[in-house]
Amino acid sequence: MMQNSSYAPYLDTALHLLDEATALIERLTGARIPTRKADGTLVTQTDQAVDELLAKRLGEIYPAHAVLSEERTTTYDPALRFTWVVDPIDGTTNFARGLPVWGTSIALLEWGVPVVGAVGFPSLHETFSASKGFGAALNRLPIATAGDRRVDSQHFIMCCTRTGRRYRVDTPLKPRILGSAAYHLLKVADGSALAAIEATPKIWDLAAALLILAEAGGVVQPLSGRRPFPVPARAGDFRTHSFPLLAAANPDILAAVSAQITEIGN
Repeated sequence: MMQNSSYAPYLDTALHLLDEATALIERLTGARIPTRKADGTLVTQTDQAVDELLAKRLGEIYPAHAVLSEERTTTYDPALRFTWVVDPIDGTTNFARGLPVWGTSIALLEWGVPVVGAVGFPSLHETFSASKGFGAALNRLPIATAGDRRVDSQHFIMCCTRTGRRYRVDTPLKPRILGSAAYHLLKVADGSALAAIEATPKIWDLAAALLILAEAGGVVQPLSGRRPFPVPARAGDFRTHSFPLLAAANPDILAAVSAQITEIGN
């Protein structure tokens, strides 16, 4: 792999493209009416327009790189060294219904491993970023996970809407559902929450957020199946593949919360 310092230009590109995406979203103020995709999730014209913009711009800047995204190309080509992973709007239901917790996620994989990640939440004025080996930031200021080593009722655990259907979680931590997989993980990264459970996240939900979490000191454990990264060195379509996981501020919290989770079904 390249020296870590060489990732800086890629991170600058990702942050610049977040600004371009935000500008487009602001222009498309009437394009929030959702339709339902084949998998039952919602999509808006804005999702599709942002996806198209980012794929086009990345192709112009890095013609030798691949782009894997939620709304366009969902297949991974292991023959290519670099692959950008894009989620044009994480939290589409929030976006479509007028809640402010939604954002755009951009990550760069090198041989299937995230090395750059940037996630912007325009309505919240929060932009998270990281490059491998250089720590994590919120609005360009360093962040770190919480230092607490015990779970109690004065801290949060972030959950997705499907968590309660698939897992019983017997923890004193207070649950919070904010409607964005990336934001849930990033709230662990910045120390707001001690843990997060995502029952059905896709690779584009995770690519940037997990790098930022790791660079902030967080840890992750699969709840079933394999870890999302590194991506296996074989071609694959990620449209229907999920990566259930538990994220935590540190190994002690991970062990404590993991022992409090029981799978109950689909």
